[in-house]
Amino acid sequence: MLNKNSPETPGQFKPDKGIGMDLIEFGRMIGHESRVQILLALMGGKALPAGELAYRAGVSSQTASSHLNDLQNAGMIKVRKCGRFRYFEIASSELASLLEGLAVNLPDRTHPKPQSPIAPNLKKARFCYDHLAGELGVAVSERLVQIGALELHDDRYSLPQGGHPIYKQLGIDLAAVVSKRRKTSPRCVDWSERLPHVAGSLGSAIASQLLDRNYICRSRDDRSVSVSNEGALFLTSTLGLKGITFSVT
Repeated sequence: MLNKNSPETPGQFKPDKGIGMDLIEFGRMIGHESRVQILLALMGGKALPAGELAYRAGVSSQTASSHLNDLQNAGMIKVRKCGRFRYFEIASSELASLLEGLAVNLPDRTHPKPQSPIAPNLKKARFCYDHLAGELGVAVSERLVQIGALELHDDRYSLPQGGHPIYKQLGIDLAAVVSKRRKTSPRCVDWSERLPHVAGSLGSAIASQLLDRNYICRSRDDRSVSVSNEGALFLTSTLGLKGITFSVT
């Protein structure tokens, strides 16, 4: 029998107004297909205008504006002003990783609906905020572990003491990477591959160097990435990737 002074007594329970309410708001934000499409469009790390986000979400400009206002008030996106133009970005790399992780860990349904196939170009290689994901992101991370340039742990990667020559070949300053005010090399579970890839300041530095050297190229239409002939040569000959085909530009 319940004690009348117990917090479990009927009429005594009071909902948590802290984190519980934050979770409710988060659930509301990702509970609408159009808002999810907007967030997915921004997960590539680009700042996009409202008109393009409306197109990506398949809604009118007025509807997109309402969704963007909701997402901004919830702290899930931020606005970058450039003159009279406004561009929207996802709030942080941590949020992008969280959303990608949710896509991986959604529970199976007893009677699942047919899943929409993952677009081949996104499965092959894409950006997850500012680092590489998809088959290419996973393959690069796995290869770095194989050659001793990374060590894989339960929830993160770590750099070996003394670094590794491959980072010099990529033009990455590890001291600068480690000094960033963010996690150096968290382990991000890949949404399409269900395998880990490296994120954080190291993941960002790897992707940035590949972009700067024109080894990879961002798509203008989505988060996908293509690999140049020079990039394919570097990835296979220098890094030693095997068993992966590239969408070569």
